[in-house]
Amino acid sequence: MRNIGLKKALLLGRVLTRSGDQAWDFAVPLAILKVVPGQLQYAALYYFLIRLSNVFFLPRLSKLIDQISRFSAAKLGIIIQLFGVLIGFTSLSFLSYESFAVIEWLSRKSFLLLLLIIGGILGSLGSTFMDIAIANDLVPSSIKEDELPAFNSRLRQVDLFTELSAPIIAGWLLIYETKSFILFGFSFIAIWNLISFVPEYLLLKSIFKIKPELSVKYVKIPELSQKSIIGKLTTGWKSFLSEPIAFVSVAYACLWLSVLSPHGVLLTGFLKDGWSFPEWGIGIFRGLGGLFGLIATFLFPMMAKKKGIKEAVRIFVSFQLLTVTLALIFFFCDGVVYQILFLSLVLFSRIGLYGFSLGEVQIRQLNISPSLRGEYNGFASALTALATLGLYGGGALLPKTNDFKYLVVLSVATVGMAFVLYIVWLHKGKERA
Repeated sequence: MRNIGLKKALLLGRVLTRSGDQAWDFAVPLAILKVVPGQLQYAALYYFLIRLSNVFFLPRLSKLIDQISRFSAAKLGIIIQLFGVLIGFTSLSFLSYESFAVIEWLSRKSFLLLLLIIGGILGSLGSTFMDIAIANDLVPSSIKEDELPAFNSRLRQVDLFTELSAPIIAGWLLIYETKSFILFGFSFIAIWNLISFVPEYLLLKSIFKIKPELSVKYVKIPELSQKSIIGKLTTGWKSFLSEPIAFVSVAYACLWLSVLSPHGVLLTGFLKDGWSFPEWGIGIFRGLGGLFGLIATFLFPMMAKKKGIKEAVRIFVSFQLLTVTLALIFFFCDGVVYQILFLSLVLFSRIGLYGFSLGEVQIRQLNISPSLRGEYNGFASALTALATLGLYGGGALLPKTNDFKYLVVLSVATVGMAFVLYIVWLHKGKERA
């Protein structure tokens, strides 16, 4: 891989990382239901604890990005993910065997479920850690500033491509099972992940051979080493929110407090239970969500070149607010035509969301000091995880299908809040981009 270019190496590494992550995230809850059928609460607990761990542990873990070399950070991310997949696959494999006594099964099941959750937490932390180390630190350090909008869009295109293709391949593999091992197909997904770490490592190694200076980084001396973890987190959050561009990151997190997503669990459940949509129709809707997001990756570089990053982001978030507000109006109208209009506007809102996301990433890339990228982006990612927990909490407090309308109203309000926060920052900020 010596002759491969830097940009190609970064993009190929992204393909390997994202395809494995998407396949694994799609397959694990289905594998859980295979080994403990009818126990949906285990899958729900699995994802809840993963999100909670991101809020609590990610800010501390990502700070290492500011304290070690870039290559060491990349290797650490791969190792964490590797252990996460190994632990997750091993625990699920043992859970699939029921040959021992019932009492032994119950006690062992609890232990194996705990191991599964630990594996999921490690996998999620490793994946997000890698995303911060590569997209938010290595990319802005190796790509010219005027080339960042186009390259960030290419990265997002890779994300959307794997989001569409990896679950299809994983779903096909999950079909295969044997009488002695019901996770036969799932094992290939695990092997897929494990093998992908090898070329991913080699690609990263080639990047630092092309530009050895990228591995050298200012090492920040920890200032909070004497404090407790709660004290560190409290101080870290205050430091994060004191950054001038924190308004932008908080605005982005607000967009995660929305049920108006084609891939959202709550909207999917409502379409099935509330509006009696067929599974194939919901599947088409989810697929179109990815395609509409892809449109933004082509529009954003052109808009940023013509209007500048800040103004381009304003246009995209304004478009999202307009589409979800219109969607809200049609949601409260009766009839199939209005339902189709509602879903169409939700799809169009993805253009605004993905455009805002691309701009927010670049604003972070350009305005965060290289010595603080790990710490800041760790807290930013933890903030979006916290928003996701808030969304799940809203679903738990309003569990009935008839209550979904309140979640839709809340979602539009949070998009409005994101718009206001960004406009306030836009008028006050003196940052680059």
